[in-house]
Amino acid sequence: MKRFLLWLVGVVLGVGIFLGAVMGVSYAFTTEGGCPDSTAQFGTEALEPNGWCWQVPLIGGKLDKVFASPATLTVQKLGTLYTAHPAITLPDWASYTTLTIQNAYGSIVFVGSVSDYQSFLFPTNGEYKAELSVWRVPEGGMATQFEGGSTGAVRRNLGLEKPAKPTGWYRYAFRFTLQASAEVELSAERVEQGGIVGLRISGMTGDAAPTVETDLGNVQCVRAADGWRAYIPAAYNASSGGHEVNITVNGETITRSIIVLPKDFGAVDVEPEPDASDAANTQFRNAVWGLYEAPAREKMWQGGFVNPVESYTTLVDYGQVRVVNGRQGSRSNSTKLYTIPGEPCRAPANGVVVLAAELALTGNTVVIDHGCGMRSYLYGLQTLSVSAGQSVEKGQAVGVLGEELTMDFKLGSKSVNPWPLFQTSGGLFWKEKS
Repeated sequence: MKRFLLWLVGVVLGVGIFLGAVMGVSYAFTTEGGCPDSTAQFGTEALEPNGWCWQVPLIGGKLDKVFASPATLTVQKLGTLYTAHPAITLPDWASYTTLTIQNAYGSIVFVGSVSDYQSFLFPTNGEYKAELSVWRVPEGGMATQFEGGSTGAVRRNLGLEKPAKPTGWYRYAFRFTLQASAEVELSAERVEQGGIVGLRISGMTGDAAPTVETDLGNVQCVRAADGWRAYIPAAYNASSGGHEVNITVNGETITRSIIVLPKDFGAVDVEPEPDASDAANTQFRNAVWGLYEAPAREKMWQGGFVNPVESYTTLVDYGQVRVVNGRQGSRSNSTKLYTIPGEPCRAPANGVVVLAAELALTGNTVVIDHGCGMRSYLYGLQTLSVSAGQSVEKGQAVGVLGEELTMDFKLGSKSVNPWPLFQTSGGLFWKEKS
């Protein structure tokens, strides 16, 4: 029995010595090269870390070896950048980030994550200083669990992932001068009457909305991920030929030109309609006209619009010349459909109902604001099932149809051709996800 105990003690000591030797070799051969790649970029400039701390797993993944370099006051100088929103490129392993940006006076203009930075616009051109920390933390772990320490220290591995991987951070500090100017892009330089031209403004600093002036209509800009967006209508009666578009951004005016191409919308025989009363016209003006110039909401549609009516016959189409008793009259800015009474009238796209009321001139009326100045006007419903202020989704019933429905799609005060909207065609859908 005594010999057995001595043998057992010897085995335990041997195993302990062996494991100690293995750990010693593992410790010796675990070097700073086991830390993740520090490659990161701001714009096109490579960033150099000025501090880091990593825990690199030893063999078996139960313990980590620390490699650290305390952050210094060194600030990397990147020079002048000509992009209004320099992109930040992170290593593939990055899981958590913090970013702080100060102006030349030391005031903080941004604090948050790199993800938050995507929607940030620099207030002005000028000098800035930034501090960026990039962490790798195991899924389910938190930065507050990280112990760190000085190079050579041994820490317990959190055991949150198998195989174990390095945990830690790099810190970057850098200065740069921003000198950006606005860039203007049109979805097309030529458009048919009834069409829409998309406008994107990027490469600008500040959050003041640009202004757009053109004889094609009232155009309002709305914030987008990389700057601003707007949509320019070419109504059925827009004069064919060239039209100047003047975009003013931070005091700088940029001029572009759009050529409107004529389109033959045809003619249609219609029955004469009785003149509306002055009271009906006044009520319509008071209820509807103010919407033409209302401030533009953020873009709410995504993808093509749907026709408000599933089964219909077109009585009068957009842009057609009305012929009454053989005489040519005015051109139609809307589309009149023969419909099946009792069928639902659908919202053409996501939006907010800004008018739901019975008007003497147009009967039960629904107006939906889809954002960016784009609104759908639906006239002649049998009944209404929505109210002003209500949000609606594409295809949602907003009322019940009668025998006829008149639909008018306007950008500001200018009516546009509805059929390309139902086909996801034209400038309204240009780069809509960016």
